[in-house]
Amino acid sequence: MKKASKKKAKKPEYCTGFLIRTIITKAGKRYQVDLGTKSGKHVRKSFKVREDAREFAREKRKEVERKGIASLKFSDHQKTDAVEALELLKEYGVNLRNAANYYIKHNKKVDKTNDTASLISQYLALQKTRLERGEIRQRSYKEDLWHLKKFQSDHSGRAIDTIESVDIDEWLDKKQFKATSRKNHRLYISIFFNWAVENEKVLINPVKKTRKVKNAIHTPKIYKSSEVAEIMKQAETHHKGLVAYLSIAFFAGIRPTEILRLDWTDIDFEFKVIHVQADHSKTSTARYVHISDNLATWLQKYKQESGSIFSFSLSTLNKWRQDVYKKSKVKSIQDGARHTFATYFLALHGIDATIQELGHTNSKMLFKHYRGLAKNREKEAKKCFDIKPQREKNQSKGKSFAEALDALIF
Repeated sequence: MKKASKKKAKKPEYCTGFLIRTIITKAGKRYQVDLGTKSGKHVRKSFKVREDAREFAREKRKEVERKGIASLKFSDHQKTDAVEALELLKEYGVNLRNAANYYIKHNKKVDKTNDTASLISQYLALQKTRLERGEIRQRSYKEDLWHLKKFQSDHSGRAIDTIESVDIDEWLDKKQFKATSRKNHRLYISIFFNWAVENEKVLINPVKKTRKVKNAIHTPKIYKSSEVAEIMKQAETHHKGLVAYLSIAFFAGIRPTEILRLDWTDIDFEFKVIHVQADHSKTSTARYVHISDNLATWLQKYKQESGSIFSFSLSTLNKWRQDVYKKSKVKSIQDGARHTFATYFLALHGIDATIQELGHTNSKMLFKHYRGLAKNREKEAKKCFDIKPQREKNQSKGKSFAEALDALIF
């Protein structure tokens, strides 16, 4: 029986002083030219055909020789200058090429065609045009303005093609944004650079190689049913124009910005649903949100034929809301109404129904934030969805509103 012959590894060859190795990769056999170390990095280039590798090595040799001849033509002053520069850079571990590139990067001629601030202005002008055409929403345009204005101000006079990933990371670090804010700024800056790539202002988007910061996952804070009841009571007493807004927030879980876009004609009292239209939705996807019995009572009491659910200004909304929470002696929680609804609705109706009501596309968010929070809260949830205007409460106990009022007076 003949022994299987072992293939001998081919010896590497040298072509004009450069080493050429035969290597096996997943893509097959390759011929790799080793160019040695350049600026602290080992440089190699691979070819499918050996002769192509040899030709590349020969061209590189010619390039080296040309640079060598050019260096011989240096004047005494240039040679002295180079030696002194290298001595200055020695402690930093930087060569002349690196120093020259750094200087060029920070002293490049800048005009409106490559100035970062000017290009951001062009991009925002385009976004404004898209807004006027109805291609994007007012909120999207405002988000662009908000997240780009600081970056624009700090990079005025800087050529866009000199901005690298490390520069963006350093800028984000310097601003000391919280995780979510950092993530959002990084997103909008990246969208701008994508536009710059499309318009051939830069070759690549530097944001893609920036550092990602993970958000800490915290359990959402929610209101107790007693706190929700007190908030609604104070709203009815002091700011009736806020009641419909708050009732939809607490008992339907619709996002604040979506509520502000709602019209009374979006509410179908017959089929007990609220139609969140696509151009009103955060996700640009239309959905129907069911109206619970107690929410129907609130909305019927303050029902209008048409017009916005909240027909006052945003500053008025914030002012009234702060006043209501102050009078209720309840600490305001960011997105607290939606978190409260999600928790209590999940406790009563389960994952699938809650996903539909909230307008989520999957259960990931619910599992991450609400599943543990909703556990053993069925009793509290029932109390929350039983909160009704004071008049209806009294009537449900067999008394008219007038009788209940007389009882309070006498």
